[in-house]
Amino acid sequence: MAKSRRARTAGLSVALILAQALPLSAQSLLDAAPAVVRTAPLESESILSTRPVQADVAVARMSGVLVPFEQALPAYRLTGEDDVARLSFNLSADQAAAGGEIALAYRNAVSVLPDTSVMEVEVNGKAAGTFRIGSPNGFKTALVSVGDDLLRPGRNQVQVRARQFHRVDCSLEATHELWSEFNSAASGFVAASGHGFRSFNDLLTVARTDANVTDVRLILPQTATAEMLNDAAPALQTLVLFLNRDDMAVTIGEKPGTGPGIDLYVSTDKTRAQTRSGDTPPYGLAVKNAAEDGRAMVSLRGATRAEMSGQLLEAIRGPLKESLDSGIFAAGSGTIVADASKSFTLAETGYETRVFSGRLSRTGFNMVMPADFYPADYATIGLKLHAATSPGLNRTAQFLVRVNDRVVTSYPFRNSAGEQFDGKLIELPLRAFRPGNNKVELLAELPVSADETCAPEARDDMTPRFILLKETAIEIPALARIGRLPDIGAFAGNAYPYADGKPFDIVVERPDAQSAGAALTILSRLALAARNPLNADIRLGVSTPSEGRNALVINTQNAFADLGNAGKGAFPSSAFQMDAAAASDVDPLQTAAIGGSAFTANVEQDGGESSALLEAFRKSTTRADDQLSVTSKVESWLSMAGTRFAKWLNYQDGSGPVAKLKPGHSLLTLTQIPSPSGDAVWTVVHAASPADIALGVHRLVEPAVWAGLNGGSAEIETASLAVNTVPAGSHFIAGMTDQSPSNIRRLAAAWFSDNFQFYVLLIVGLMGVFAVWLGLAIPRKGVRSDQ
Repeated sequence: MAKSRRARTAGLSVALILAQALPLSAQSLLDAAPAVVRTAPLESESILSTRPVQADVAVARMSGVLVPFEQALPAYRLTGEDDVARLSFNLSADQAAAGGEIALAYRNAVSVLPDTSVMEVEVNGKAAGTFRIGSPNGFKTALVSVGDDLLRPGRNQVQVRARQFHRVDCSLEATHELWSEFNSAASGFVAASGHGFRSFNDLLTVARTDANVTDVRLILPQTATAEMLNDAAPALQTLVLFLNRDDMAVTIGEKPGTGPGIDLYVSTDKTRAQTRSGDTPPYGLAVKNAAEDGRAMVSLRGATRAEMSGQLLEAIRGPLKESLDSGIFAAGSGTIVADASKSFTLAETGYETRVFSGRLSRTGFNMVMPADFYPADYATIGLKLHAATSPGLNRTAQFLVRVNDRVVTSYPFRNSAGEQFDGKLIELPLRAFRPGNNKVELLAELPVSADETCAPEARDDMTPRFILLKETAIEIPALARIGRLPDIGAFAGNAYPYADGKPFDIVVERPDAQSAGAALTILSRLALAARNPLNADIRLGVSTPSEGRNALVINTQNAFADLGNAGKGAFPSSAFQMDAAAASDVDPLQTAAIGGSAFTANVEQDGGESSALLEAFRKSTTRADDQLSVTSKVESWLSMAGTRFAKWLNYQDGSGPVAKLKPGHSLLTLTQIPSPSGDAVWTVVHAASPADIALGVHRLVEPAVWAGLNGGSAEIETASLAVNTVPAGSHFIAGMTDQSPSNIRRLAAAWFSDNFQFYVLLIVGLMGVFAVWLGLAIPRKGVRSDQ
């Protein structure tokens, strides 16, 4: 483990050195206006309800300073009969020695029975206390005393287990009605006194804004250049990795921010001379209190960019190392970073063995598959189940595995007398997984006869029905490896194709603070996905990305309006040379079609009248089904049957509607295409204005949204801020790092599994050859008889 940590630290160091070696550019950043942020997500998409927080959340009973939990919103919701939230907070040595209280401002579903439903709180693996769940009408704060014997300086781990029982319903479906949730702004550790911001570890205690984001504000002059952004990018990424928060929002401005957050100052002697500020930070990397209470200031100053790189590397090996190891590099965070021919256990996700006494057991984790993983049916992922069931289960009891919200396999619990599983192999199809993030859930349906009557006097919610051991293993087979794009799932989950250490361009076509802030926000999110600083070269204005280099394009003009119709090989001829003033005259409502053929809008092109005539001609010459020939009908039927079978193979049951781009209704679009030269990949984030790009990117990087990105393209609707993803109509190959014969064999098997019609043709062809051979051989040889 120590060796792997040293290797990761070395990786951070190498990435920072590469980032500091990027070329300089002298372009201007104008109009440093504050970014627009989304303050309230939709009710249907929010983890926490959008109802106003009740007055009692103000935790008037607290006598101390609230140190917030580090986790983002999705971690604060507990669902079902038995669920666990894993949280963490940071304390200084004097705060840990003084002890305090865990404050949990919670509310729950009205269906939760308060008589027997409880929350159990553990701190650093030791029981701290319990309390009954009983707040269906609004948030209520529960306080659990924690002595100094349970606390330690630095990161402290909290586990909150909710055991919830239904008031009146004993069915499996009713378990989905059970939930409790915490208010992140009023939950945390109540310390006896505040500590302020004196060291790097104190940054872990910074609170979130009212919009539930961690605000990092890069302080630059209004005349800032791309050189200043490139100076700041490595420091910003290091700070993001150190904090290990996936709800970062980066803004740029001349003045410090307001409210909780971090103000970041980065300058060399050269760029410092270009600023007009009277405050001069000291040389080196430093942390101190900002002017506003609850806000921190981080400054990095060096004579040259190389000197600042050395200061960052020294910090990574020194004061930042412990928190990096216990944060982004720590195991047990609920995520498995899978790799070929490796085995993992549930314990590595943070799961602890526990006895379950309800009707539906649910255990989930996130599995990050390699970015160049080819999902097809050439192998299976092995789940070795270590578990046991109790006697008395109905014959409908079963174990299910759900991947990305689709059930992919099941195993019935046939023995009503109870059974034990010691490594029972359950095979999971590789086709059910995708590159990047995969949501995996292990479900056990455990009905008993008493559930059918649901008599309160006969119900026993405390008798165990199932136990899932943490030794349950997930074995990854050898994988077919080839980079296929577009794939925004691999982009979000693995920072593909930007995480390989090679330099790439970030082109901010409109040099304003909101567009540049959106670019830095995405860069920060990609650094978290890669678990390493990325080697990015930021360029401002209408510059062209370097030949043969990947690029992330932040576009708030209309140069990409016709990108979907330009095909995969080229942009519109004036894509990077369009004048900003001319671009402003183009209708901004027709800029959503920035993808491949599966992601295009009805944008008028030259020759639109001819296209309309051709379309009318096609419609007028289309023959009705009853006029088709027998051959045409058979061909049509075979085509539909093949399509249905392909959907079945890809776990597309057709129940969910396929999202389609609505021309003029897209706030922001995200897509990937080959560069015009064909030897690089461009990821284009497009909106009609700087305000739209700021709002859209803040929505895009919300933890729940970012983790769910998949397919070929994505859009955010203007009115509802709903996020739609669109499957890739076709893929192009971005590269193949493994050219071994075994990988080529797996790729061939994967291709044949995707194109199963060739198997049919091959079998028919072989049968035909065999028939011809029989027809020729038998007359020639004759028939022999033993008589």
